[in-house]
Amino acid sequence: MPTAKPRSPLHPLRKLLAGAALALGLGALPAFGQITTVTTTISGTTQALNFAVSVNPEARFVGQGQLYFVVLHNGQFYLLSETRGFVPYTGGEIPEYRTIRQASETIAVSNWNTRAQLGGAVFVGYGTDFWEMLASGRYRQVATLAEYPIPPVAGNPYAAYSGAYLCSSNTGATYDATATFTAAQAVVDTSRIPGFAVPGISVPFDGLGSSGDRLYANRDFPLYLVSLDTTAAARYPLALAYQASDFGASHIFVCARR
Repeated sequence: MPTAKPRSPLHPLRKLLAGAALALGLGALPAFGQITTVTTTISGTTQALNFAVSVNPEARFVGQGQLYFVVLHNGQFYLLSETRGFVPYTGGEIPEYRTIRQASETIAVSNWNTRAQLGGAVFVGYGTDFWEMLASGRYRQVATLAEYPIPPVAGNPYAAYSGAYLCSSNTGATYDATATFTAAQAVVDTSRIPGFAVPGISVPFDGLGSSGDRLYANRDFPLYLVSLDTTAAARYPLALAYQASDFGASHIFVCARR
């Protein structure tokens, strides 16, 4: 993890809405991320992104619960409605994506221009209404909007390290991942690593480690770290780590080239 560890923050969506939630009498909000069955698929480019996320709601919400798709960007959040498109939240009504119809629900957005929302956090959740969902912590961050694909960089010396990797946990379990590197950024598809908190990360270059590894990391919780060992014939050129909170355990994976 980066040596300069920030004070543990509120989860961004909770931080933005905590005051309103307390005003409605919800009290202390529980830990987020109770949704565990989520599959996210991303393809295309930043200007025409194809984004799909599937979630399996609890049976008691089928036919009556509401499904929500939220993008949080620069302190503003936007909700996707199946009939109205993206709606910025300015107070009052909070539109749902749609009423939950079946045991497995998919939200899909095609040709989505995300240029103005780069760095935005994407959430999916469900409940009897938005505030009940928030109070119950029944939502999860499923992506961070980044450049898709990574723009080509002339003479990029780190392009050779982009590609497929096989990552191992400390238990010996192995998972597939793909990574793309430039001098300024590392993007890793972690959707096939069950222990990782999000399906993909995009982190900026943060400096060199003590052994000369290139470190790419963010500076806020949850913390994500990508380490690239450029030593010739390195056994594990890629390492991944994340820590959900100030007091959370660190999860570390070492990765060999496929």
